[in-house]
Amino acid sequence: MNKIMIIILACAAANYLLRVVPFFISGGDSIPPYLKRFLDYMPVVALGALIFPGIITSFPQNPTAGIAGVAAAAVAAWFFEGLILPVFASIGVTWFLLQYL
Repeated sequence: MNKIMIIILACAAANYLLRVVPFFISGGDSIPPYLKRFLDYMPVVALGALIFPGIITSFPQNPTAGIAGVAAAAVAAWFFEGLILPVFASIGVTWFLLQYL
């Protein structure tokens, strides 16, 4: 085996151990409700942190178009169920602002 394969396998083993050991040593303790609420928001926060810089830098000539598109998606998601309408609202508002402003 070459060095790269050994490094990859060692990293995979370390990653697996870091994820599985807390699962087995927790002893069935339940987490406090405030911590559960905090952890429920983590995927949304992580996704927002990954997406937000792209919103600002996607249109350097008009960064407000990206922000307005996200706002339109948020409003559509608040009032309507599903994913299709917020996506189309975001695309439509962003396109309109880029074309006419």
